[in-house]
Amino acid sequence: MHPLTRAIGAVSRRTGRPELLAAFDATAREARREEIGVAAALASSLWGDGVYVDVGTNRGQVLAHAVRIAPRARHIAFEPIPALADELARAFPTVDCRPKAVGARAESAQFCHFRQLDGWSGLRRQPQISEERGDPEYITVEVSTLDAELAGIDPAVVKIDVEGAELSVLEGGRSLLRRSRPLVIFEHVASAAALYGVDSGSLWDSLTELDYEVFSIAGEGPFTRSTFAQSGHIVNWLATPSSRGDAPASH
Repeated sequence: MHPLTRAIGAVSRRTGRPELLAAFDATAREARREEIGVAAALASSLWGDGVYVDVGTNRGQVLAHAVRIAPRARHIAFEPIPALADELARAFPTVDCRPKAVGARAESAQFCHFRQLDGWSGLRRQPQISEERGDPEYITVEVSTLDAELAGIDPAVVKIDVEGAELSVLEGGRSLLRRSRPLVIFEHVASAAALYGVDSGSLWDSLTELDYEVFSIAGEGPFTRSTFAQSGHIVNWLATPSSRGDAPASH
């Protein structure tokens, strides 16, 4: 990183003004653009006493936006790292914090927790994170499914950030997605999904079978199967239901 960019980044973090770094750095600019897109998607879809579901909450970066935008909504957060789940419960006392991973089936599984880079943690180890950088530990976590956890609940928005395991989360929530037709905000990076034997096309296929269209979180799209697979620079995505299905008229 260029020394000037590093210095601006330090000032940006210290002052809480991410737009400063975004003005000078293309990567930071795209990240800022996507962050604004996430907040806009939440503001347009979550209101009143609706339900927001956060899968892979980490430290509550997106959850904080949801609570701010819709304080009277019901918020449900899934975070399998015990220390982070405890932090979330303290930081967000009105949120239903569940110390679980979410996947395709109920099971116990090994989870790689990077103690120095917890945002890279997951059910598969990210190979680019070294022992020195990540300080990994392997813990056993409970894995549940959206269908089991949200039986009888109709969320307005589901956010998924699970370091490559997005397809597993969708597979375990197919009944929910068909019934409730929530907006789905999800992170997808092809190299992370490949750790689970999944390619971008398979993820697009699953969403299409559920009658969803795929956009970038900044609003480009809808993406075809091929353009979704080729859009490696986009990290955060938005899946919108093409039809209402059997969902209730309001949340």
